[in-house]
Amino acid sequence: MFVDESREKLLKEQPAEHPSEPPPIEGSASTTIDYSLRLRNTPPPSAGQLVAVAVAAAVYTILSWLSASLLSSGIPVVSFLFVAIGFGIPFALWFGGWAFVIAYIGNFIGAGLLVGTPLLVALPFGTVDLIQLGLPMILYRVLAKRFGVSPIGKDVFTVRGFIFFLVCAVLPNNIIGGLYGNLILIWAGFNPPSTLLSAWFIWSASNIVITAVIGSILLNNLGPVVERFGLTVRNALS
Repeated sequence: MFVDESREKLLKEQPAEHPSEPPPIEGSASTTIDYSLRLRNTPPPSAGQLVAVAVAAAVYTILSWLSASLLSSGIPVVSFLFVAIGFGIPFALWFGGWAFVIAYIGNFIGAGLLVGTPLLVALPFGTVDLIQLGLPMILYRVLAKRFGVSPIGKDVFTVRGFIFFLVCAVLPNNIIGGLYGNLILIWAGFNPPSTLLSAWFIWSASNIVITAVIGSILLNNLGPVVERFGLTVRNALS
């Protein structure tokens, strides 16, 4: 009996070789969150997530309207300071597939109908921000983990995080989106072909600067907060 009691005491004092629970990971627990574009076998979005998406869509629409109407470059619909894009990119990274909803509503209504763009022009024009917001979201969800950066851009103020941000969320989407948007306006007869190069440069250059400055600040400072409250969308829509 004495031997059994001693053995039992010794086993209790020694750590188990295969503990039932893994040791806690140092640092913020949010670093373990996985983000993807999964659609199947995912839970529905929470009420908090839907409210956050609705607020983001409203904010992006209002900012798009103000930017296109009050900060016009002199070329119809083309703003020399499209402040909305600085908020739109963080919204896209935080809310996954809902980025397409936020993007289309914001551009179709805010930068389209509310500034007097005819309906038949605003309908295709709304698709421009599917590129400007959707492309960064897809690139981050697909490539971020492979390159060792945060899928929602929380590490944007690190060297690796900022370079990835420039390559995936600042340059290609704004350059391609600027060209596509102006081609739609010219194709619809809303703007003359002579405005293409100047409007494309104003659109792309200003969006690049605003995204790099405002977008990075929001991602770094608000991203961890939005994630901590469980509002970020981890799969495509939930």
